[in-house]
Amino acid sequence: MILGRLFPKRYKGFFVDVGCFHPVKYNNTYALYKKGWRGVNIDIQPIKIKGFNWIRPGDTNIAMAVSEQPGEVTFWTNGMYTPTVTLEKSFADERSGAKYQYRPQTVQADTLTNILDGTSYKDRPIDLLSIDVEGHDLQVLKGLDFERYRPDVIAVEFDAQTIGDVVKNELHNFLSSKDYQLINWVGLTQIYRREQSLVSKGID
Repeated sequence: MILGRLFPKRYKGFFVDVGCFHPVKYNNTYALYKKGWRGVNIDIQPIKIKGFNWIRPGDTNIAMAVSEQPGEVTFWTNGMYTPTVTLEKSFADERSGAKYQYRPQTVQADTLTNILDGTSYKDRPIDLLSIDVEGHDLQVLKGLDFERYRPDVIAVEFDAQTIGDVVKNELHNFLSSKDYQLINWVGLTQIYRREQSLVSKGID
């Protein structure tokens, strides 16, 4: 696992997983959980969080939409337990068709900072922040207080075919402005790290 190799072997850190989807399958934090890490899992659909409460009771699991500002938002879904729930209408429009029919629903959203402030992890620096919210990753990051929660490693998702696509991406440029460097790129997932804090943990 690429993310696990970024930290010392016996290190037990703190993760935040936004758009966590499933406690085991296609999940960036499950392997870390088995190694003793603990964290906060957030998903917009309560049925998914029920699975986390059952399989990963050591974590804090929250059903909530995450965005740049608190308030009521519309999200689009094509099923009760689907990985492609989105707060971005354009994302749903691009994928709607004979196979998938997206329908709007209304839900309350909050910022990532406010959500974390309401947990026992308030003001604890994040070792790994994983975000997979189908086109809404930048808005999630804009709702995080980087001075208080500044993550060591951030995994986000956006479509890029070439390095040129990456450097023109608004999400990449936002993270670059926060002094993060792109260190790996696997499919749609881009992994960024903050060099100084990783070195302080003895990571080379």
